[in-house]
Amino acid sequence: MLQFLLCKGGSFVRYRLMSIEFFVYGTMAVYSLLSQFLANEELSKSQIGILMAILPITSLYANHLNFEIASTIGRVNWLKRVILFAGILFWGLFLFDEFYLKLLFMAVFAFFFSAVTPLSESVIVDITYQMKMNYGRIRLFGTFGFSFTALLMSGLIRLGFVTIFCTFTTLMFLTFLILNPMKEVELGEEEKRKSKKPLPTFFWLLLPVVIFGIAANNFNFVFLPVLMKERNYDVSLASIALSLMAITETPFLLWADEIVKKLGVGFMLASGVFVVGLRNLLVTMTGSPAALLMVQLLQGWTYIVIYYSMMFLIRTFGSARIRAQKYFWVAMGIGPFIGSSVGGVLAENLGLINSYRILGLVPMIVSLFVFLFLRKYERAS
Repeated sequence: MLQFLLCKGGSFVRYRLMSIEFFVYGTMAVYSLLSQFLANEELSKSQIGILMAILPITSLYANHLNFEIASTIGRVNWLKRVILFAGILFWGLFLFDEFYLKLLFMAVFAFFFSAVTPLSESVIVDITYQMKMNYGRIRLFGTFGFSFTALLMSGLIRLGFVTIFCTFTTLMFLTFLILNPMKEVELGEEEKRKSKKPLPTFFWLLLPVVIFGIAANNFNFVFLPVLMKERNYDVSLASIALSLMAITETPFLLWADEIVKKLGVGFMLASGVFVVGLRNLLVTMTGSPAALLMVQLLQGWTYIVIYYSMMFLIRTFGSARIRAQKYFWVAMGIGPFIGSSVGGVLAENLGLINSYRILGLVPMIVSLFVFLFLRKYERAS
């Protein structure tokens, strides 16, 4: 009877974690359409790049600060608060037309929203670690949430861009409702005693690779809707593309642990960066909406491979994994900042297609050097 109750309780926790992943990444899908809304507001490419860079640059300091606050009042407790603030503040971008007012609201909104995914994943990673659940199968529901919401938005956005903000707030509220009854996730005694355990050198070597790969990937994430607007494609195509991109992550996540164990973290990161570059380069060769959508199917071996490989490595750090997560999420903020800001400047001065070419060829070349270096390092160690 006790075993049955434990299994039942474990299943209930699993469903709750799946729901959190679904709704949190659903908000990411909605947020990804913000650049399309800003382009419709007739902002310049550099202004769009600046606004979209606020979130990642904020995470450079906000992630560490948010984790510190969360360690004081509890990760679940602080997560619930940042979700409510983000859901409300997002509306400032819609209600005010002036660029500098949008910039102000984005700066405040970004502080809270930048904490949603890191804190959610931190809680989920620890629960799956303590309950010996398969994290990849839980994370898969984040992909489902992103894909479903993006597809939903392809229809809703035809009703007006206000649906971006309505849907975002609704998903934030649903996430809050699921989190509200959850208890705090406490560290075990071993983690508390050994929280200052040094992180492996290999981890520090991988962070620059993560930053570079995420930067090149984020450029496509931000400016694909802008490219579609320039080509006068249907307004719903950006949402359809994002939905397809997300669902391509499914095969990898189903067998993520097995794949990373067999191929190694170094190879996974290098291959992820290579495919990011290949996808960006192929974008320049497309001449129709169908061809552009087909190229985006390569997403299944880009961001998720880079992200999951690092999370797989971090989970092996035992008591040091909480501190490693902080540094990892800082890197995950630097990458999108570079992709948005530098990408915006490149697009403004060289045009989108030339910028895609540069951020296609360079990652492909760099990934080869990364692969050779990491293979040599792993053999030496």
